[in-house]
Amino acid sequence: MIKLVPKFKTTIPVFAENISPDKFSGKSPDEIKTIEIFHGNRRKILADLFEIYKENEGNDTNEEILVVGDVSMVREIGKGMTKGKITINGNAGMHLGAYMEGGIIEVEGNTDDWLGAEMKGGLIKVSGNVGNFAGGAYYGSNVGMDGGMIIIKGNAGNEVGRFMALGTIVVKGNTGNFAGTHIKGGTIFCFGNLGARAGAEMHDGTIVIMCNPDSNSSDLLLPTFKSNAIAKFAFINLFLTELQNYGIQIDAQFFGNYERFSGDFAEQGKGEIFLFRG
Repeated sequence: MIKLVPKFKTTIPVFAENISPDKFSGKSPDEIKTIEIFHGNRRKILADLFEIYKENEGNDTNEEILVVGDVSMVREIGKGMTKGKITINGNAGMHLGAYMEGGIIEVEGNTDDWLGAEMKGGLIKVSGNVGNFAGGAYYGSNVGMDGGMIIIKGNAGNEVGRFMALGTIVVKGNTGNFAGTHIKGGTIFCFGNLGARAGAEMHDGTIVIMCNPDSNSSDLLLPTFKSNAIAKFAFINLFLTELQNYGIQIDAQFFGNYERFSGDFAEQGKGEIFLFRG
């Protein structure tokens, strides 16, 4: 395992897509020290900004990375990674895990905007809050998250899963406005309060809301969503059972009744939003 400790304080972004198991794999610590990153528009090497330690010896392929410290100004960590694991003991910056295809990223802190943007596989777990557009499509693209799983133990910002096509996003806290806007597939779970206009222009996919059944979440839905059933849905129970395998605690009450809203009828109307009703 390679341990990175930041040795800088800056308000200028650091672009570090090369902090990735794919880029570290098979390299010696001395080779890793010379990997290129950018501090603003200035070309640097990793050793300029991080202390670098080899945590164990032997035949380790260096596909596990531990970052200790605040890297909230470091962007693009794990971008496009396909394997291995990154653990960040602190806050992380924008575009963490963007275009990710495999492996695991765990953050013991908060992250900024565009977490897991357009990711296609792998697992991202964040113990704190995340910014806007988690699992979303970048502007100009019409396909966001296309596989994998994002687990957020805190709150999420606006437009979680925008243009999402496949995969699962779990938010244990609250979501901002426009959760699931334009989504074409996949599933978003929100255990807290739902922001306004969830599922706006959704073509397909599923949003499941577990907030207090007496809340006004249905009043926040667009009028182009229509209620059509209140029941226990087997697929939700199966999803919740599977989430427990990822260490997510699920209260027994959430295996109860849900009200189903179909929409967005301003589009194809094939999407579904389920509100917990007890």
